[in-house]
Amino acid sequence: MTFYSDKTVEFLWSLRLNNSREWFQAHKEEYEALMHRPTKELANALYEHLRDKYPSHDWKLHISRIYRDARRLFGRGPMNDHLWFTVYADREEGGGPAFWFSFTPEGWDCGMGLWPSGNTSLERFRAQVKQDPAPAEAMARRLEGQEIFQLTGESYKKHRFETTPLLQPWVDKKWLGLEHQAAHDGLSLSDRLFPFIRDGWDWLMPFYEFFLTLPAPAD
Repeated sequence: MTFYSDKTVEFLWSLRLNNSREWFQAHKEEYEALMHRPTKELANALYEHLRDKYPSHDWKLHISRIYRDARRLFGRGPMNDHLWFTVYADREEGGGPAFWFSFTPEGWDCGMGLWPSGNTSLERFRAQVKQDPAPAEAMARRLEGQEIFQLTGESYKKHRFETTPLLQPWVDKKWLGLEHQAAHDGLSLSDRLFPFIRDGWDWLMPFYEFFLTLPAPAD
């Protein structure tokens, strides 16, 4: 497997400062060797791990593109200055939980998240909390019992509804992440990155399956 290096970080900073198609085309070979290849190999290794260890799920892999959507530039350059990928199963893309990894000039992050799209798992989660908060509280206590992953995500200004102090931060999220975030160090720029994410995703699997299997809210 190809690994990220200090040169990867240097390349991303240069891309951020010289964000143009002309600059990128002149440095495309560096992008392929330093950024695209290690991202693709890491993504495939993690996808294969989930596929082999959890074969009951129909896993899919999505890797981001270096080119930004031309419809959403909003004054920014045409290139993404970071790459990310998601692995998810048994759902339409965007409609439920997903594992993710992201590598940026400043650092990296990984975890599991829920993003709003239609009848999302977040809506199902809120309905479940209203009906019976005990299973969700067990998940929240499990998260509090370790220090690698933290609850993240933008919150609404007002409570969605009143619930237990333990679950209030969860139900108030616009999107929800169980995230590990760090600056670049001896972990992200080494062969230890893959086993760290692999083991972390394994630890998060009960959360993933909890959100994946929530029943649809009653009409």
